[in-house]
Order: sequence, then C-alpha cells, then structure tokens
Amino acid sequence: MLWSTAADEGRTVPPEGDLTDPQELADPPPDVSAAVVRLAVRTSARLRLDAPAAREHRPVGAGALLLAAAVGARARSDLAAEVVRAVPAARSLWDVLAHHAVVAPALRHCADPVLAGRLRDASPLTALLDRPTPSGESAAELLLEDVLLAHPQGRRLVTTVYCEPPASPAQALWRGRLLDQLRMPERELVLDVYEAALLRHTAEHLALVRDARLSLTVPPDLPAARPVARWWSALAALERSHGRSLKARSGITRAYLEGVRLHRQVERLEASTA
Repeated sequence: MLWSTAADEGRTVPPEGDLTDPQELADPPPDVSAAVVRLAVRTSARLRLDAPAAREHRPVGAGALLLAAAVGARARSDLAAEVVRAVPAARSLWDVLAHHAVVAPALRHCADPVLAGRLRDASPLTALLDRPTPSGESAAELLLEDVLLAHPQGRRLVTTVYCEPPASPAQALWRGRLLDQLRMPERELVLDVYEAALLRHTAEHLALVRDARLSLTVPPDLPAARPVARWWSALAALERSHGRSLKARSGITRAYLEGVRLHRQVERLEASTA
C-alpha cells in the first residue's frame, strides 16, 4: 500500500486500508520490497540527491511500509498514530528518502494534528524541508549537518526549498530559526538562500512583508508579524556584521530592506513590551 506522489502513481489522494494484518509488514513479499527500493531511487532523482544516495550502501528498511500503512489507516488516527510510533528511525539515506516519499504528499490529507506530527517526526527530511515538531528538531538538524550540507546536491536542495515563501507561520519560524543558526558557520549558504529568494520570489516575499506590517498597526499584533520577521532575521544580522558580503551579491537587491525593516520593527516592539 505504497503512495509516493500523485505524479509518480497517478493518484490524487492516498489509498486507504484497515490495518487488519500489520504483522505482515514485518516480512513483506519481494515485489513489495522492490517497490520500496524503486520509490527511494525515484525520490533521490526527483530531489537531485542521487549522488549522495549512490554512496549509501545500507539497505532500505521496513519503515516506509509502516508509514504507508499508517497513512492508509488515517481514518482511524489513533491506530495509525500507534503504527507510526513503531516505525524505526531511518538508518540510511535510502530510508530517509523512502520515508519522505511517503510522508510529504500524505500530510495534506492528514486532518489529525497528532498523526501529522508523528509522521513528520518519522521522516526527518520532510521535517527539515517543511517543519518538525519540537521532538523532531534534532533529527532534522542532524540530517542537515551530516548529510545535506556535506554534498553540493544537498546544499542546492536546501537553497531551492528555503528560498521559497514560507507556506505557514510555523514553517516561517522554523526556517528563520535555522537560517539564523547557520548564519555564521554557513554564511555563504544563507546568503545563497536570500539571494535566490529575491531573484525568484521577490513579489511573494514582499507581499508577506506588507501583510505583516499591516498587523503592526495600533494595537500591534506581534504574533501575526513575528513569523515573517523571523524569516528575515539572519539577513538583518548579516547586514550589520557582513555588509560587504551582501553588496557583493548582485541578486540581493534593495528590496531586501523591506524585510530587514520589518524584522527591526518587530524587534523594537518586542523590546518595548518585554
């Protein structure tokens, strides 16, 4: 009962099942095991992580099958959540890719927030690219530091995804925190993200900034503005400490000042209300 993506399988929604024989997942037939391997290979190609994946000699485990079964049983979210709890941690990059292929497209069909959180926790790549729960943050950060930042393809993936306008306040807060965390050890990567954002998604980012500013009229709604401001925090700090590096990036146009001003406005309001 595997579900990769709608494009891969021609489906618009995940399949459904009842989990009547979950023990069978412990010893899947060869054709099902082969399907999981193909899923991981396709995902590595789609994300352009095929080069680091080719170095991985550890096999794909049973975690993707358990995750697919849980997604199929999402109508019984309590039972599905228990199945996710049984998913072993990803042991290889192939596991990471297979887990992501199952979880990422399933989240939009998962109405139960507890189940959605457990699915994210079981898929560190999904958590990293979307947002983790607090308990999944360390695994997502470890994947970033040990795997993605160690290879040009991984760095390119982070730049491509993180430059996009955040899809939710929670995602904006997560990405903003991570960019700020990487600001000193990975300054060039962080600048790559902001430069790509201003080259590819200027209008969308500035629209988010304008909406956040509207929420700061009297009385200011700081929780509404904070996520967008947080996304710009690393660039605001780099402007102060490494202004020349910003000027050397032709793609970082003066449009970035709108985001930096929002960040500093939120900073001042937070300080005045502390």
